[in-house]
Amino acid sequence: MTDAELDGRLRANITAFKQFQASQGSLRSLTLPGLAAFAQPNHPQLMGQQQVFFHDTEALRAALPTLEDFYRSHGVQLWRVWVPPGNPVGPALERAGYRPEGSTPAMGLSLADTPLTPPSLPLEELPSQEELIPLNAEAFGPSAAFELRPWHSQPYGPVRIRGIREAGRLIAAGLSFDVEDTAGIYLVATAPSARKRGLATEVMRGLLLDARARNQRAAVLQSTVQGHSVYLRMGFRDLGDWVNWVRRWA
Repeated sequence: MTDAELDGRLRANITAFKQFQASQGSLRSLTLPGLAAFAQPNHPQLMGQQQVFFHDTEALRAALPTLEDFYRSHGVQLWRVWVPPGNPVGPALERAGYRPEGSTPAMGLSLADTPLTPPSLPLEELPSQEELIPLNAEAFGPSAAFELRPWHSQPYGPVRIRGIREAGRLIAAGLSFDVEDTAGIYLVATAPSARKRGLATEVMRGLLLDARARNQRAAVLQSTVQGHSVYLRMGFRDLGDWVNWVRRWA
């Protein structure tokens, strides 16, 4: 499986994941040919909730005025467009008032071609996201857990969560989200007091083996700085950094 194929699967998976969230809670969405935009009007200052994903560069160029209207109509003051490496849309975004502000590594692996090691610790299948929310807040701050709250009590559908407990307390967990034959990995977190013990690796091993058992062909994710080396050791490939092109109008 090529890097380009994995990158396309990642974009499709993230878009579907956000659409799933929008269908369950207060996240708002705008779907246009070649792209999808998401806004959280209840928290307009959180850029992590105001995002545009696209797979058609010309469609994005044509939609820039519509995106401006969409976010302004929801009172959102800043939003970002994720741009994969090598995409030529940067100059058009710059002319429209966007500026590059940081990037996030995109990663993927072919489940059929990658040797997987079973977890050495027991992993629990969590029946709800109730415990995953405070774990992410503890690991990454309150805003990191915000996206879970609107839909944590809704039917799960393609969401599967695995976690590790110690003395009855959840100390590491993550979830996978299936789109066709690709598993997207999200919200892998370890409690600060339990770090440096390889628990994120154990959670990932469980999620990947489960995905292979469901006949998923690939796993994809956007990496944090903390998790990047973990994912590389597990066989994930770097697909390049997705650049945040940010529009601020307030």
